[in-house]
Amino acid sequence: AWLGLIPLIATIGEHLPTVLFPASIPISEMSPGQIWNNYIRYIGAGAVAFGGIVSLIRAVPTLISSFGASIKGFSLKIDAGEIRTRRDLPGVVVIGGGLLVALLLWLDPAVKVNFLGALLMVVFTFFFASVASRLVGLVGGSSLPVSGMTIAALLGTALVFTSLGWTGAEGKVAALIVGAVVCVGISAAGDMSQDLKTGFLLGATPHKQQVGEFIGILTAAPFIGLVVLLLHSAFTIGSEALPAPQATLMRLVVEGVMDRNLPWDFVLVGMAIAAVIELLRLPSLPFAVGLYLPFALSAPIMAGGILRALIEKKRRGDALKEARENGVLFGSGLVAGEATVGVLIALLVYGLDKFPFLSGIKVPFTSGLPLPDLMSVIAFGLVMAALWGVIRRIK
Repeated sequence: AWLGLIPLIATIGEHLPTVLFPASIPISEMSPGQIWNNYIRYIGAGAVAFGGIVSLIRAVPTLISSFGASIKGFSLKIDAGEIRTRRDLPGVVVIGGGLLVALLLWLDPAVKVNFLGALLMVVFTFFFASVASRLVGLVGGSSLPVSGMTIAALLGTALVFTSLGWTGAEGKVAALIVGAVVCVGISAAGDMSQDLKTGFLLGATPHKQQVGEFIGILTAAPFIGLVVLLLHSAFTIGSEALPAPQATLMRLVVEGVMDRNLPWDFVLVGMAIAAVIELLRLPSLPFAVGLYLPFALSAPIMAGGILRALIEKKRRGDALKEARENGVLFGSGLVAGEATVGVLIALLVYGLDKFPFLSGIKVPFTSGLPLPDLMSVIAFGLVMAALWGVIRRIK
């Protein structure tokens, strides 16, 4: 019976754009990017919000038990007589470190976060980080609802700021910074907990691992910041060359709540679509993310999914498990390699504008060639063929 909602939603989605938001350009004459920018991204944002909230609601029992277990096991000192494999850093380091970071963000004039924003950072991050650690220990990092938690933090912060009248540009920036810090905290907590879980299985000393995690974070953070600044200088984050869809989604949520100008009709259509997916007993959040992402990003994901479906029809048991592991490892290498080459390309583009002695360098496949799209299709086909060869190879 619930399938009957699908044509209803399709009809609403077909007529709403022209009735509620008549565009200066007819939809039939729009490019795919214009259609996504004017309509689909709002529908996708509603679906992602609904999927994130649903995943958060489902995790409520685990959230409560996780937070309670975290508080119960919280200690402000190391017991020297405790078993080596249970020695953690003292809790004062955790509490003091979190408060110190919030204080620095509040006092830093470049960040523009007021005291309330800094307080919300501590509250949301402390709660969600505890939950993330517990969830990773129970079900693994792949089931961690980072998007749902981040959207919840963004919505909560935006609603608090709006109720206090902080709806200007500075209020929006502050809300986004709070959401970004909470998102980083959730992701880091999940990653570190995965490391600590592995260390527990191997018999490592937790507090030594935690010191190593601090070193890793402090080493990586400056380089991550430099890479983000480089990408923005070369391509401009949010542009067609570097769309950053998740960051755009965060901006849409904050601006929609604070300016009260979000096209709620499209958002509600997206939420209804996600509800139908849930009623069909399918996970709505992955579907919603696919709905929101531009086609250029979702097409490779679909191609990888097709290859996995094909290999699952050909393999069983240990052979299928090995094929999956090979595919995940190869895919992870593709992601890391593509990101590295992307940074190198950004460095080259940035250098062409800043250093005169590089002005004579011609970047291939950027302009003046008749078949750049065909070259991209051929390269993508070769990558897919290589991935298929890897997942088919059985030791």
